[in-house]
Amino acid sequence: MGKLFPSQIGGEMLATMAFLANSAPSGAFVEVGVYLGGSAEVLYEVAQKQRRRLYLYDTFSGIPFADEIDSHRVGDFGVGASFEATQAAFPDAVVQKGIFPRDQAIPDSIAFVHLDVDQYRSYRECLDTLLPRMVRGGMILCDDYCLGGAAKAIDETKAEKELLPDNRILFRT
Repeated sequence: MGKLFPSQIGGEMLATMAFLANSAPSGAFVEVGVYLGGSAEVLYEVAQKQRRRLYLYDTFSGIPFADEIDSHRVGDFGVGASFEATQAAFPDAVVQKGIFPRDQAIPDSIAFVHLDVDQYRSYRECLDTLLPRMVRGGMILCDDYCLGGAAKAIDETKAEKELLPDNRILFRT
C-alpha cells in the first residue's frame, strides 16, 4: 500500500483510507486532489481488487484559487505528479485534468470519495457536486479539516445538506 508513490498522508491514514474504501458499498471511487499520487495508489489497489471504477481529478498545476480564509496560495502544490505520469501509473482509472467539477465527467453512483483540495471554494464545489451522487452508505473522507477554509466548507455543508443517516463525511484533524 502506497509503495510506489510518495504521500504526504501518513501510513496510518492511508491504512484507514484503504479500510474505509474496502468497506464501502457498491459504486465508484473518486479522489479530487491527486498531487503526488500516494493516496491514489491506495485507492487504485482497492478498486482493482474489487473491480470498481476509480476517478482521479486534479488541476496538475496546483491550487487554482484562494480566498481570504485559505492557508495556501494559487499555484501551491503545482509540482506534483504530471497528468501523463498519473495516466500511465493508473491505466484503468479515469484521470481528468482541470478544476473540479468544471467540464468533468463525474460518475452518478459514488461509494467512496477522498477529498484533498485544501481550500474553501474547492471543498464547497466538491461537496455540493458529489453529495447528491453518493450511494446509500457512501463515505467522503476529507483530508484538510485542520485548515480554516476546508473546515468552514465542511461545517457549512454538514449544516445545510440533509445527509442520508447512513452517509458519512469523515475528516482528518
